[in-house]
Amino acid sequence: RAMRCSLLLILAVGVWAQAAASGRSVEEQLERMSIALRSLSYEGTLVYSHDGRLETLRIVHRIEDGRAHERLESLNGPLRTMTRERGQVTCRLSGDHRISVQPQGLGADLLRSRSIDITVLSPHYLVHPLGSARVAGRQTEVVGIIPRDSLRYGYRFYLDTESGLPLRSDLMGSEARPIEQLMFTSLTLDPVQLPAGTIAPEQGPERVPVSKELGPWRFGPLPPGFELVMVDRSPDAAGDLVEHFVLSDGLASVSVYVENGAEDGLTGGSRIGAIHAAGGKVAGHQITVVGEAPAGTVRAVLAAVVHTGGDGR
Repeated sequence: RAMRCSLLLILAVGVWAQAAASGRSVEEQLERMSIALRSLSYEGTLVYSHDGRLETLRIVHRIEDGRAHERLESLNGPLRTMTRERGQVTCRLSGDHRISVQPQGLGADLLRSRSIDITVLSPHYLVHPLGSARVAGRQTEVVGIIPRDSLRYGYRFYLDTESGLPLRSDLMGSEARPIEQLMFTSLTLDPVQLPAGTIAPEQGPERVPVSKELGPWRFGPLPPGFELVMVDRSPDAAGDLVEHFVLSDGLASVSVYVENGAEDGLTGGSRIGAIHAAGGKVAGHQITVVGEAPAGTVRAVLAAVVHTGGDGR
């Protein structure tokens, strides 16, 4: 038993030493990750694990003129491809059937490319190093983002020591069990990188000023840490106006969709993998809340939606 304890101690010290070897703080590691995702060109094979299923994907990611161009193709099951160019996402499901969508919200990228501000996260997450590991034959530094409550998921990022690119990401549920995992099994990095200063600025929702016109909709008490970061209004396929609100705690995001008089909308809850949804009627409008967050968080956001009775909508 003493020998076993000694071995565990040696292993623990070894993990700590590996984590400290790079000399980078977790803040620096996460910043390197966001820069790598915005500036590096690469291609490789990914394995995506969710709901007890495994999918193999081929990704080609190129930076041209400071903009990302990406193609993602399924390698098992029905042929499915997704391309992303100039902010427009086109999905080909089978044959020549294509769907084009404008990505909205904070989770538009396959791999997260937005900067993570630890000072914003610290009231609700614990961020710390978890040592090192090998992924796709490359050495990585592991960073854990652990929720302080049950209102959000946790994350583990395995960051390539050489480039900062996330080679594996785990979405963690209760009892530290992975809900979804995304991992490179092979990776080729483009050796020619953009000169400093040519990376395009991040495109995405800006935080909404308090004075911004929100129409008749307001939010009552929200889950701690979540606040409104984006408002968008656009017509649906039938030409009816759909209002879209995005709430975020700096890492997780939840979308709220408001449709006028929808009769066949979601009532109650639904779930696909780590995505939870909740829906119901407020003042004759269909409200649908969708997010990569626990069911209780999504329900709490739905309960916070308030119609002020103005604008006649």
